[in-house]
Amino acid sequence: MDLRVLSDSLRNAAAVVETNVNRRLGRTFVPRRPGMLHIETCSICNLDCCFCAYGKKHSPKVAMSDALFAKCIAEATAMGFSRFELTPCTGDVFMDRRLLDRLEQLDNHPGVRSYEFFTNFTIPRERDIERLLRLEKLRRLTISIYGHDAATFCAITDGSEKLYRRLVHNLDQLHRRLAMKKFELEFGWRSTRDVRSAPPSELTEALTRFERAGIDVRRSHGTYNNWGGYVTNADVRGLPIDIRGTEAIYKNGPCALLFTTVQVMATGIVNGCACRDVDATLRIGDLNTQPLDAIITPRNPAYMMLIEEQERGAFRPVCRSCDFYKSIYRMRRKYGDSDYVLETLDAFRARGAV
Repeated sequence: MDLRVLSDSLRNAAAVVETNVNRRLGRTFVPRRPGMLHIETCSICNLDCCFCAYGKKHSPKVAMSDALFAKCIAEATAMGFSRFELTPCTGDVFMDRRLLDRLEQLDNHPGVRSYEFFTNFTIPRERDIERLLRLEKLRRLTISIYGHDAATFCAITDGSEKLYRRLVHNLDQLHRRLAMKKFELEFGWRSTRDVRSAPPSELTEALTRFERAGIDVRRSHGTYNNWGGYVTNADVRGLPIDIRGTEAIYKNGPCALLFTTVQVMATGIVNGCACRDVDATLRIGDLNTQPLDAIITPRNPAYMMLIEEQERGAFRPVCRSCDFYKSIYRMRRKYGDSDYVLETLDAFRARGAV
């Protein structure tokens, strides 16, 4: 058995015990991230990774309109949101042709403290990288790397060797300008199980240079999640990749992500989770027809229905098969970070009665 799979199984077994004990004792740990809102400015991608649900989703592949983006930021900051996560549910932020202009709008907005996002970094041009480095409120940039050479990059992403070369070039341009960087930079590197035995490539050498400069490169090779059941081992056939089964995660009680990752999608649909629900089956409102403060609140019946369903064990299909689930009956180590505030589920409900 893969050591990571074994480790995940042991952690899951411990989580089952902790979750059941806390539920019997009535202990809930509802996390909030005050001031943080997820906004998807674009749901389009230039890649079609074999492990991703992008190619299978039915939701529109669009960029958010300027008017909707302005409305979202105005209403969000009026509610007290000051930090924004801009990573699409599926897609790449740089497929939004207005991205840099939007980031500069956020930079100049007095109610915005910071923003962050993931990107595959194959799209920006050199002048775009220079604009990124001038931004003042960009807090964190995470670059997702797929594969460990041209062949594995193309096999995993269904991208071209030209895109691979652009990625390597962009990494080189960014590395040359590291001294100008004001934001936190990290890499999420995902490849195949045989990456450790592969010879060096331009891509792995680029990542090594960043590590030597003190940049975190988080490795996660061989085992991928199932995107809420959209992706199976049939989608990665022929590659040394495994898709984690839906039975891997024990579910008992509402998922903590319902409280920390509500997302305004590029269409204006407000979804209960930014994690893996690519077709917005957890939708709790529509910014095109409702104000944001009437949607992201325990006073919203659609939002509370979603939470109460999971409290009863009635998980919708995408949640039943999702392996990112985190129970509110489990105290997680990261909740000790200053980024989180904890309350009980009863206290959260009570705020809806005010």
